[in-house]
Amino acid sequence: MSNIYEETEALRERVRKGEHRDVIGGMWDELGRWQFEFCRSMGLKTFHQFLDIGCGSLRGGVHFVRYLNPNHYAGLEIHEDLLDAGYSKELKPIGLEHKLGRERLVATGRFDCSSFGTPFDMAIAQSVFTHIPINQIRLCLAQLAGAMRTGGRLFATYFEVPEGSGLDTVCDRGNGIITRYDANPYHYRFSDLEQAAAGLNIGVRRLGDVSHPRGQYMAEFIFYGAGSDTSISMRDLPAEEALGLAAGADHYRAYVGPPRRFDFMSSTQFALLHALGIREEDRILDVGCGSLRLGRLLIPFLRPAGYAGIDPNTWLIEAGIRHELGMDAVRLKAPAFASNSDFDFSVFGRSFDFIIAQSVATHTGPDLLTRLLEGSAAALSPSGVFLFSYIRAGAEAAPPDGWHYPACVEYSEPDLISRLGKVGLLARPVPWFHPAASWILAAHEASALPTEEEAAALTGFVAKRASDNKGYTFKA
Repeated sequence: MSNIYEETEALRERVRKGEHRDVIGGMWDELGRWQFEFCRSMGLKTFHQFLDIGCGSLRGGVHFVRYLNPNHYAGLEIHEDLLDAGYSKELKPIGLEHKLGRERLVATGRFDCSSFGTPFDMAIAQSVFTHIPINQIRLCLAQLAGAMRTGGRLFATYFEVPEGSGLDTVCDRGNGIITRYDANPYHYRFSDLEQAAAGLNIGVRRLGDVSHPRGQYMAEFIFYGAGSDTSISMRDLPAEEALGLAAGADHYRAYVGPPRRFDFMSSTQFALLHALGIREEDRILDVGCGSLRLGRLLIPFLRPAGYAGIDPNTWLIEAGIRHELGMDAVRLKAPAFASNSDFDFSVFGRSFDFIIAQSVATHTGPDLLTRLLEGSAAALSPSGVFLFSYIRAGAEAAPPDGWHYPACVEYSEPDLISRLGKVGLLARPVPWFHPAASWILAAHEASALPTEEEAAALTGFVAKRASDNKGYTFKA
């Protein structure tokens, strides 16, 4: 099949004639709006850095540029003529050139993102994988592996054929579109895309039919750090050698709390969730997920895409994957990660059955605590449960605003119950054992919370062992 994208002079002539909209495949309004609305539905925010791969003459770009903060959009396209036409004939006439410098549109045939100088939160490749062979797809993913934030996501459309399809399979997609394995436009099995991402610290999830106007399916590629830094530092000391470090030290286990409690705080959180009835199909948000102290147990337990973790320190997430979980588990279970300190959980584009925030409110002043509670209330499903630890204060005095770490802050139980009520959540304290704090549960509906009798039974009691207790004391 002839492809205008591979015929530079013919494309250039059509662009000169003002056909920059038609040359990229038509359906200008429908496909442009569709890809924008899809990304919005998947959690795209105005402050995100966004990459549009194969942006053409900005069919989708005009929508993204209008929505995003200035210069938070970037586009890659193989043909400079299309970029020039999109900028001069689409952005400028509607007054959007002030929101995007021309240097943010780069012509490249190798998906080179190095000139942008900023990691991306989200990317889309709309009808790109339909026109390139599998090795080019791998090249694209390899280039993006060094350009996406940990937890960043690429959404790529493709024509799919069933697993087991022969290499000689030919598919009639309608409207004159015939797809093959070995000719443009291409089709792929989902397992082909998984293979293209193998070894690149990238997880792949099949989204399937997403009502694409041309019947293409969608794959989500989730990036977990480039994994190219092999230098040894304190951050990468073996777990056994980090046991003597102080809480807050620059090591993936110590930064999140006393390293001698790392294992206990993993198991006690999982046990509390189990006692509250978690099932493998639940969706769980781990606030302050850090180095996956809880995630290393939850991610294998939950079904694919059931776990989401958020933490402002991406190096902790990367270290947790590298040292505690492994990429095989990540590829199999496709956890989602995000990095912000605003407690904006809408970036995940879903609600949650459980939201857990272990040792987060213990470091937040009233301003950040309000954001935590508001964000959790907004992201919690109607029958979901929000649980968090806090340090009980003996008086009503509130701590100063801001983030306090490694120092801790205290709140009284009545104060927290009142604050939860202001965001529409009912509260139920529970006596679950914690080496240094207390737990409280909250929900939109009273029926989602344990009764007083059930709550009293949630003690988290652990039998005392003769072996070293690693520095914490169990309640009798």
